[in-house]
Amino acid sequence: MQLSPLRLPAQEKRLTLWLGVTSLFFGIFVKMTSELLENEVHGLDSSILTAVAKIRRPLLTSMAVDLTALGSITLVVLISAVALCILLSLGDRLAAWQLLLNSLGAGIWTEITKNVIERARPENITPLCRFQAFRIPVDIRSSASLYLTIAILAVRYLPTTKARVLLLGLAVAVILLVCVSRVYLGVHYPSDVASGASLGIAWALLLAGSFSMIERHV
Repeated sequence: MQLSPLRLPAQEKRLTLWLGVTSLFFGIFVKMTSELLENEVHGLDSSILTAVAKIRRPLLTSMAVDLTALGSITLVVLISAVALCILLSLGDRLAAWQLLLNSLGAGIWTEITKNVIERARPENITPLCRFQAFRIPVDIRSSASLYLTIAILAVRYLPTTKARVLLLGLAVAVILLVCVSRVYLGVHYPSDVASGASLGIAWALLLAGSFSMIERHV
């Protein structure tokens, strides 16, 4: 028996909401990026990192290392592949295309932004783990768009509004925890985390709105 996603009412309102929130997060990304290029947030970043360094504890560090792995490229690729196989097995080809474009688009955004912004890793705090020399959070952008996209696709199969809200809330919580862990570990500036996550979320929402419109005409 083939599962079919539940049809949600008020398609037009949903599309307007998707595009409105997408514009908000793209706006945050543009604003944060412009301030990064003009070096207007370095002082705030440094203050936050200094405060974070004072609350470091062995238990928190262990938790942060585990949480930050949720945003690793390896895990993001693995989860994407598994989710893609599940969608194809359910016969939901449109959702499979949405997930595939999400992954491809995240990679393209990565190449574009890394050639524009190459900010060195924080120097005023001792990093508790190592990443590449330039630390614009490529994996945060990819993981943010992936987790949100999977949640958006999955809620269509859930029967109740409460379950849908819970799943979307869980996806947002995972994204926030990955972001916070990177700042705690001293491998990203807070402003870069906010910029990367905003772009990832905006990309996921843009695709959701676009595919919602496509679905209406299929």
